[in-house]
Amino acid sequence: MKKITVLLALLLFANSAFAYNYSNTIKNSVKVNQKVNYNPLTAKWKRNVNPDNINFVKHITVGTGSFSEYVSDSHYYDTNTTYEFFDGDKLIGHNMHLLKFFELGFDNKITRKELKADELKALFPDVEIIYVSKFKNNKIVLKKPRNKTRTYLLVNDTDRDFYKYSFENSNQKPELIKGIFEVKEPETLIYSHFGSRDDLFPILKIKVKNSIFAK
Repeated sequence: MKKITVLLALLLFANSAFAYNYSNTIKNSVKVNQKVNYNPLTAKWKRNVNPDNINFVKHITVGTGSFSEYVSDSHYYDTNTTYEFFDGDKLIGHNMHLLKFFELGFDNKITRKELKADELKALFPDVEIIYVSKFKNNKIVLKKPRNKTRTYLLVNDTDRDFYKYSFENSNQKPELIKGIFEVKEPETLIYSHFGSRDDLFPILKIKVKNSIFAK
């Protein structure tokens, strides 16, 4: 009984560790060593093993990056994603280094189709999506209502790479989906590569202001 209580406490702590309240869809992730199957005729993914379909087991690459690999009949297939979850019969992958979302498929290799704006909004209906292409000289100003908390999602719609980037000097907590951040009061956030100011790793500067015109 004690072990069950401890386990429940850990689960509750894990679920409360994130500032953003993720939907069940986003939390419906594929864990390491879990089995999934893909039907090439219907392009649908399912959990567990199906002898009539292509079966995979999820692994994580050795070394830095924490990329997912799906193994089928001793063949390793690269996803170029770091977190995958089910959206119905679709398998969606997020790359935390690219800040991009993909719908995954399989055609002798894992295929990736980048999600469109309306697809992202359907997954995150209660956040404001901020696209990297909207930054000017790596800076952007966002406006939110006074005395209200707003959640943002940083999405990369460019060819830039944000490998090992994170928010510096900020109260932002690590999130299930990297790029999500919550702002309660006006502040300036810096998204950087270990605090570097090197031209090879340009920072993103995000200034959030209160505005009586923001909805």
